[in-house]
Amino acid sequence: MLVNYNRYLFSRVATLIQLSASGVSFAAPLYDNLPGFGAEPQNPFYQAVQQVREQQGATLDDLFDENLMTEDLRKFVDSVLDGKLKPEEYQAERLKMNFRRDLDGRVSVRSRQGTWYSVRPDMQVPGFLLLRDPAGAVFFLPPDAEGDDLAQLDLSDDVVVAELFYSTAWQDVMAPLAVRNQDGSTAQLQLSERDFRGVVSLVAGAEEEEEEEPEAEVAPAQ
Repeated sequence: MLVNYNRYLFSRVATLIQLSASGVSFAAPLYDNLPGFGAEPQNPFYQAVQQVREQQGATLDDLFDENLMTEDLRKFVDSVLDGKLKPEEYQAERLKMNFRRDLDGRVSVRSRQGTWYSVRPDMQVPGFLLLRDPAGAVFFLPPDAEGDDLAQLDLSDDVVVAELFYSTAWQDVMAPLAVRNQDGSTAQLQLSERDFRGVVSLVAGAEEEEEEEPEAEVAPAQ
């Protein structure tokens, strides 16, 4: 499927995406077929969590660290790295880590509320992850805004996925993507599963949304 996108805008609260019939058309390769990049893949996300922690206090930090260091997660990582799991055991063990993998390799992650989100990397902006809920609403997980040489996240690696998503701290970091309509209004971006999996990038070329400054109050004449 060909998807037409023109200008992309994003802010910490929401990402505004300008859809235009005059935008560039491009074919949509499946991200699962692209090679993974494994150099320190978790660091951008960890740094994003760190940023939110500094803003929100100890709550997110406690949640993230407590889940990250659980015995279940260590046991899963050891089992995968040591090749202890049989093929038929993998899916059940993944579910314990709050994610599942389809036969084609695509990943879904489970929220605290039990909702399953499709997840994939943005293929043109390393470090960014895109998520879609069952209703079609699209979100993103940002990397460290000040990081250099960000690594693409390899979701084909069960250890990487478990380390990123076993802790539901990602819900405190994700932000909605929104589309700007022709009348200037905005609404959260909605995509079918097929379009979500097919689009190459939703973040490439993004610019921070300009915030309107409040009008200065005029003092009444004396």
